[in-house]
Amino acid sequence: MAIRIFYIAISIFSVAMVFLSLQTPYFRDFFKSNLEIASMEMIDIVDYGITPDIVNSKYTAKKGVKFKDRDEFYDFRGQILGDFNHTLSSKKALYKNNTITLFDDVKYSNSDGLNYLSDEIIYNTKTKIVKSQNQFLMLKGENNITGKNLVYDLNKKQSFAKEVKAWYHIK
Repeated sequence: MAIRIFYIAISIFSVAMVFLSLQTPYFRDFFKSNLEIASMEMIDIVDYGITPDIVNSKYTAKKGVKFKDRDEFYDFRGQILGDFNHTLSSKKALYKNNTITLFDDVKYSNSDGLNYLSDEIIYNTKTKIVKSQNQFLMLKGENNITGKNLVYDLNKKQSFAKEVKAWYHIK
């Protein structure tokens, strides 16, 4: 009789455990399809872009995380050197498919005295085009320009934007 009671108790416990394990919070976690695992984490990063002749770029970040399809950097700063220097900085950067997307307090400046400020800037390393889908502020000397949807071609040194408002200081 004691064995039957023990067997019934174990059976009820087993059925309850199977039922509880199939509940939504537990069962769903076994089949996550978007689970991302970083393959590498880096601290205090300094990376140089080198050609056979010169060092053409320098990238620094406080922290970096490498995933299978992208790299994420925090407190990012990139300097593209050459006859015309470019500097990009932000609190967060994402590198994927030859594109650097900068988020949060993004700043772009060049040696010509041109500065862009925005919440998000997308820089294509192949085409050398800087884009911003958000509000931006462009400064050159005492002149200010605000607008939306900025496209700046580094090769041609041309800017295109929408809803532009400009303040020019005339001497």
